[in-house]
Amino acid sequence: MFHRPASARTLVAVASALTLSLSLAACGRGAGQATDTPFKSRIDVPTTDTMVDASQYKTDAPWTIGYSDASLSNSARVTIWQFTQWAASEYPQIDKVVRTNADDNPNQQTSDIQDLVSRGVDCLIVSATSTDAVVPAIEAANASGIPVVIQERDVETDKYTVFVNSVTRDIGRLQAEAVAKTLNGKGKVVLLEGLAGSGPAEEARKGHEEVLAKYPGIEVLDTVYSGWDRAVGKSTMEDWLQTYPEIDAVISDSGIQNMGAYEAVEAAGRTDEIKAWTGDSLQAWIRLVNEKKIPGVIVNRPLRFGAIAVDACANLLAGNDVPREWLDPVEALDMNKLADYIAPNTPGSDEYWDWWDLPKAWRQ
Repeated sequence: MFHRPASARTLVAVASALTLSLSLAACGRGAGQATDTPFKSRIDVPTTDTMVDASQYKTDAPWTIGYSDASLSNSARVTIWQFTQWAASEYPQIDKVVRTNADDNPNQQTSDIQDLVSRGVDCLIVSATSTDAVVPAIEAANASGIPVVIQERDVETDKYTVFVNSVTRDIGRLQAEAVAKTLNGKGKVVLLEGLAGSGPAEEARKGHEEVLAKYPGIEVLDTVYSGWDRAVGKSTMEDWLQTYPEIDAVISDSGIQNMGAYEAVEAAGRTDEIKAWTGDSLQAWIRLVNEKKIPGVIVNRPLRFGAIAVDACANLLAGNDVPREWLDPVEALDMNKLADYIAPNTPGSDEYWDWWDLPKAWRQ
């Protein structure tokens, strides 16, 4: 029987709280039941060349999962939290998830990780605010013997247990390849990237640059980080429109900043000039592309890794080996069937991501 915890219905409160405990006992799962229920993984665990020996992490239920979250500063992060809660609710052995919110501050996250370790969590999930600044805290947690699962965002250390992510660089590769094909290998493009220094943005940028380097006829006019901010996307595009008389394509890792960029281009009356746009699966961007018939490619940004990080913790604690690197593939949406990806028009649905992979009750 499926139940939706109250915490999933009160995201405004979640977003403002520093620490949130999700108690699955509220779903009728007490500690006694958790220890008596046979373990069953929510999904099949893939086998890779490098598997983690989980025997050292096996422990009796009930389990407490610590989740050091970077932030809830954008709708993708909120959706990842929804995937996390949903997956946790599928395991009777998980008593609660204790989530901390670093508000994108590495110093705060360092304290958060130390706090979660001191609480004695059974497994620690970390979505890093920085590739390097929180490494000492991650390494200390790992040295304490707690299994550490890095969720999505790259860190400059190998002292963790499992790395879970979608193949973010492939998002950039697929986007850039589509643009190169549309432009027949020649044209002037701008790169409107995400949050500087964050793993997903840096990996997508590397994917963009890796592909574009193969096309000497494509000139990159400028690269700007938007911080995944719609307003910054708009102001940056306004500057570019004044600076460059010709722009053939806008390559962005996400639809967030593209919402503002397209608004600027439309206001300038130059939409026909731009032959290709890229983006990811933010519902508002999918809807705009579908409505305006914006040319280009949308690459799904699957946020299932929010759930997979929980799967990794649960299997490790149950003594089941898991991949050292657990990667979820990405793919471009079929632009001829874009209407199939339009969500029901409910309040807040513009902020959906990867909604088709999340049970209806857990869509914020």
